[in-house]
Amino acid sequence: MRVAWRGVRAARGGRLAAMSFRRRIILMAAGAVAAAIVIASVLVYVLTRNELRGQVDASLRDRLIPGKPQTVQVTSQALRPGNHRGVKTTARSLPEAGAGTSAPARDLLFEQRVSARASAPAGVKVLGSAGALPAPAELARRGLEGSARGTRASLQVVLPTPFGGATGYAQLVLKNGRVLRSAAPGAGAALPITKATRAVAAGRRDAFLSDATVLRAHVRVLTARDPLGNGVWQVATPLTQVDSTLHRLLLVLVAVSLGGIALAAALGLLVSKAALVPVRRLTGATERVAQTSDLAHRIPVREDGELGRLADSFNTMLAALERSQLAQRQLVSDASHELRTPLTSVRANLDALAMGERMGERDRARVISAARAQLAELTVLVGDLVDLSKTEVDAMEVEPVRLDLAAADALARARLHAPACRFELDAEPCLVSASPGRLDRAIANLIDNAVKWGPACGPVEIRVRDGCLEVRDRGPGIDPEDLPHVFDRFYRARAARGLPGSGLGLAIVRQVAETHGGNARCANLHDGGASLTLELPVLAMTAEDAGVTASPAREAAVPRQPAGSGPTGV
Repeated sequence: MRVAWRGVRAARGGRLAAMSFRRRIILMAAGAVAAAIVIASVLVYVLTRNELRGQVDASLRDRLIPGKPQTVQVTSQALRPGNHRGVKTTARSLPEAGAGTSAPARDLLFEQRVSARASAPAGVKVLGSAGALPAPAELARRGLEGSARGTRASLQVVLPTPFGGATGYAQLVLKNGRVLRSAAPGAGAALPITKATRAVAAGRRDAFLSDATVLRAHVRVLTARDPLGNGVWQVATPLTQVDSTLHRLLLVLVAVSLGGIALAAALGLLVSKAALVPVRRLTGATERVAQTSDLAHRIPVREDGELGRLADSFNTMLAALERSQLAQRQLVSDASHELRTPLTSVRANLDALAMGERMGERDRARVISAARAQLAELTVLVGDLVDLSKTEVDAMEVEPVRLDLAAADALARARLHAPACRFELDAEPCLVSASPGRLDRAIANLIDNAVKWGPACGPVEIRVRDGCLEVRDRGPGIDPEDLPHVFDRFYRARAARGLPGSGLGLAIVRQVAETHGGNARCANLHDGGASLTLELPVLAMTAEDAGVTASPAREAAVPRQPAGSGPTGV
């Protein structure tokens, strides 16, 4: 079962995913309006129904209020003319009974003295009596259970109108189960008597309201106990008008709901057309870029909302892709150009070695040495290209690094390669966030550049302050025309074209600075030489960070100076 249910859900999800965004908007709008209309319609219907039925219930309760003037009418089947002991009755036709009315249809008036507080449905007049009160035994024998205490008595009576009339219908259920009800011609209808009705008569339950169907008519019935203890009154009124009103209301609500849903769908269609114009424009632009690979194309931003930000983000992405593509093409072009020369030299040397015995030992050694140097140059070039391909700082292992200690370690390694050069280090404790390996490579490139352009004996000055590492040389300086291009890839000044190198060392320095949130800059010194600076964001140092000492390489390369001394010379 679970597998089958998952299959059904997957099929539904597939159909929803295949549905267009525009159709989804229309369906969601129509669904939201439909839900709102249905909820409102149900509330209106329920509130109206409760209000109408509440009015009917109130009218039924008002008809059983004791103490109002009432007319007591007893059916001829309940009392017949004659001499009853202690009871004086008179047979007389009702005023509305015509001369042609049959005898069973003639109702009798039973005149007696009853309490002004007699219990019967409201709106009926109680007749006064000039005769004596009937004996309780006689009333019981006749099926008219009553009570006579002094001058008080009560009778079980009903309304004088037929069922379904303007005043509704009523009946009195005696304790012995006999029913006194309307005796209008053709009435013959009785309200249902249930266990709940008998429970009210026995005093085990309070009065209650219920629905019933009598002669195919829907009625509302109030069942209440007679205050004088004669039985149970049941008063009913037809719900024909209420049901008709509710039926018409239901038809109106259904029509309004269907119309509202259709209107919501139409409005959703119009709104989706207008709302999806920027989306269609964005879709067209992406399709154009995908088909033509034209990364220079841009989408005009005409809005400030979410779609405007989406278009702006897409333009930013296109610009980044364009720059990356141009840089990649430039890198491939420059790399192929730079690799061509050493590869040609290696090839020439290999051809020379292929001459075999015709080459002397000295020439052979010279060719092998040159080939090894060219291979070393190729190795450096390939390594530089690999470093330049690392453009994301997230792919690197970044950690807090003491910049002053990293400079001391790089200086110690440089001394091994240039033992004749004098180095001066002036560094203050400084903590930065960087990749140790890439930071060491950048510092080494700066020092190597200073050694290359400065005098053979130096000096090369390294200064570290607040996240800035500055390297100074005493060489000829940088031509003003070359200053803007010093950190470009494969850029070599006119004076450097005869020197070994790939032109990628300073480009790596700038890339390391930028990927770590810093920058690289260069300038000429007033007294000669050049200054190249690597600047990185500074981190707050703790006492533990400040207590870290230099590595063994630094200790060997940079002897400690007495307090108060100047820059260190090595």
